[in-house]
Amino acid sequence: MLAAVLVIVAVAIYYVTRAGGYPVVSMNAEAVGDTIRLDVLSGSIAAGQWQWSVSTSANTYDWQNTTEALAAPSVALENGLAPNNYYVNVKHKTTGHIYFSSDQVLTVTSS
Repeated sequence: MLAAVLVIVAVAIYYVTRAGGYPVVSMNAEAVGDTIRLDVLSGSIAAGQWQWSVSTSANTYDWQNTTEALAAPSVALENGLAPNNYYVNVKHKTTGHIYFSSDQVLTVTSS
């Protein structure tokens, strides 16, 4: 009986720790001129602990490392972009958590 309880507790701990562990951050992606930036509303991620991707194809990621913190008020991801639709997402490196459940679609209209 005790062994069964220990197994159940171990499984519960595994699922609880596996499900979380990433920083809670509220942010919006925005195109400003020829630049894509993240406006951070709350929370933050330490420098070197997050990656970003800007692509012209949905669900296609080219994760870029960064050396700055993801923190308010905003972080510029890429500038000098040609007019086009861009798909943006952010990932926590340690846990692999992707922050936008659907890529944020932004339109750059000027370069």
